[in-house]
Amino acid sequence: MVVQDMDGVVVVSLVEDQATGLWKAIEPFIDAGRRHVVLELSQVAFLNSVNIAAIIAARNKVVALEGKVMLADLNDRVKAIFKVLKLERIFELNRSLASAIVAIR
Repeated sequence: MVVQDMDGVVVVSLVEDQATGLWKAIEPFIDAGRRHVVLELSQVAFLNSVNIAAIIAARNKVVALEGKVMLADLNDRVKAIFKVLKLERIFELNRSLASAIVAIR
C-alpha cells in the first residue's frame, strides 16, 4: 500500500489484500486535517470480505468526520463485487484516479 498526499487529497494505492491496514495508513492524514481520500484499486484483482469490510469501515470513519472517500480505477471484476454487494449506493465505481481527485475536492 502506498499512501500519498496529492494537494490535500489522500491517495491510497492498494495492492491485493492490503485493505485491512487501511485505517492505520490514513489515520495520520485524517488527524492532520485531511478529509478527502481516494482509493486507487488498479492493482487489485479481487477483494475478499475482510478487505471490503476494511474499506467500508475506513469510509464510515472519514464520512463521520465530514469527509469523502472515492474509489478509482476499479477493474471489471472488482467493480462487479461492489455491484453485487450494492455498494454503488455509497461509492462511485466508474472514476479514473484523475477524475476522482478532481471530483472529491
